Amino acid sequence: MKKWITLGLTVAVLLGGLGFGGYVLFSSVVPPPEPDPPGTEPLTEGQPVEVRRADIESRIVLDATIVAEPGVAVKVRTAGTVARVWLADGQRVERGAPVVTLTVPAADGEAAGAEDSGVAPTTETVVRAPASGTLSGLGDLAVGDPVDPGEIAQITEDEFRAVASIAPNDVYRFYEEPEEILLQIDRGPAPEACEFLSLEAGGTVAEDSGDGGPGGGSAGALELACRVPDGLRVFPGVRGQLSVVTGQARNALVIPLTAVRGSVDEGEVLLVSEDGSTQVREVALGISDGEDVEVLSGLSLGDRVVDPIPLVEEFDVPTFPGAEEYGEPDLWTSEE
Repeated sequence: MKKWITLGLTVAVLLGGLGFGGYVLFSSVVPPPEPDPPGTEPLTEGQPVEVRRADIESRIVLDATIVAEPGVAVKVRTAGTVARVWLADGQRVERGAPVVTLTVPAADGEAAGAEDSGVAPTTETVVRAPASGTLSGLGDLAVGDPVDPGEIAQITEDEFRAVASIAPNDVYRFYEEPEEILLQIDRGPAPEACEFLSLEAGGTVAEDSGDGGPGGGSAGALELACRVPDGLRVFPGVRGQLSVVTGQARNALVIPLTAVRGSVDEGEVLLVSEDGSTQVREVALGISDGEDVEVLSGLSLGDRVVDPIPLVEEFDVPTFPGAEEYGEPDLWTSEE
């Protein structure tokens, strides 16, 4: 009885060994997979998503500072002598009100009828306020003082603007002049609409230095300015935020931003075919809200693309642990 059991076990082991060997032999002759045709990429861990229609809006929030509107210059056209000073610094003045009266040389026509007394003929002219506001810069100007052509004072209008610096990379998000801006003052009243004034190079806004105090803004930075609405109580230097709509599109073709390489002007997607294969497709891009992006051309409604799209091979490299702390990997040495 034991002999039959032993024999049975021996046969089972031999058959099992042969089966295992046969499996190894079969696996060793499997041909390698064929490469993908040119212009296609294998479907990765990303999932196909359909191109759809939706309304899209690009909105950005910027830190802003309140500044007084630049003063309007009170100018003298002809040199003369002060005959009367009508106002003083700090006084409220209305447009057209007299600021100073000057004695100036008479014009040729006025001098022709004057008697030859040996004294140059003169006439008086009144310098008036070019705008309403608060007078400043007149200083201690007094009767008898000579005045040269140019600015003698300023009138600061009771108006303010909110000014915000725009980070260089955020400039790409301004597709057109903003049509909607909301101003919110820190620990102030409810947000109100702020009328767009300009979008241009500036660098006059002080940025946070990191220690709680103001720092020097980078010269030449792009600045957005809007008019603080009348009735909103503000002061120069007050901080706040601007919520700016930089672009809008209605019923646009959109895909997830993660499904496209690139986010400004143009990019590329992996278009999924009916058989599941993919091919690279170039697309023209429009507005992005940070999650979706508008597709202007290159795709149609119902097309499927891979989301997320893989990184470009040249940029998809492993990160060496601790590289930021210890420097480049090829500079490391190992201890024997």
